[in-house]
Amino acid sequence: MDLFTSMEISASGLTAQRIRMNVISENLANANTTRTPQGTPYRRKEVLFATRPGGTILRAGFMNLPFDLGSGVAVTGIVEDRSPFREVY
Repeated sequence: MDLFTSMEISASGLTAQRIRMNVISENLANANTTRTPQGTPYRRKEVLFATRPGGTILRAGFMNLPFDLGSGVAVTGIVEDRSPFREVY
């Protein structure tokens, strides 16, 4: 793995966390929203992450066992929380 690959992996993690922070700020901004344009209460959103597959390399040392080397983080989606609403009077 060279320096640029390391930087790309780090950048993908930072980008994924930036997306998470944007979704969190949207959730906070709409925390007291009781009615959306669709007529339902606001549902918080969650970000789904996955590893970007890389390659398999051999580990140096006592046992030459292969291990997977990821190539960063990918945002696979932003989904709404489907848990039941909490009734507050």
